[in-house]
Amino acid sequence: MKPAVIVVDDDYAIAEMLSDALERQGLRVTHCHDAAQAVIQSQGLRPALLISDIMMPTWGTGVDTYKRLRLHPRFKNLPFIFLTGLKKDQAERLVPITDSKVRLLHKPVSLAVLMQTIRDLTGDRLLGPAPKV
Repeated sequence: MKPAVIVVDDDYAIAEMLSDALERQGLRVTHCHDAAQAVIQSQGLRPALLISDIMMPTWGTGVDTYKRLRLHPRFKNLPFIFLTGLKKDQAERLVPITDSKVRLLHKPVSLAVLMQTIRDLTGDRLLGPAPKV
């Protein structure tokens, strides 16, 4: 079975773009539009990666999702990528950047940078080796 990835963003266009790009890489993607959905979906899917916006209009933030999932042993090492439009200093105050399984990227992010960040977090497990240039 393909590895599962959850994409969390209240901006439907961004969620769709990320989902399409990841599916083209052979991943199984579920997208959620708020933090509560992400927590619920994670319980059933057991994702190999979670990519989340930080600020969302309904319950919780991407950081709340991270904190809630880290309470469960099976999600203790789940890689997280936070994508945000916040200023760097604002985002760094919110995101647990000392966690080696967390990366922070700022919107807009290129797909090449996103794919390299996924490889940095997961090795070749999800995307396979990087293409030779």
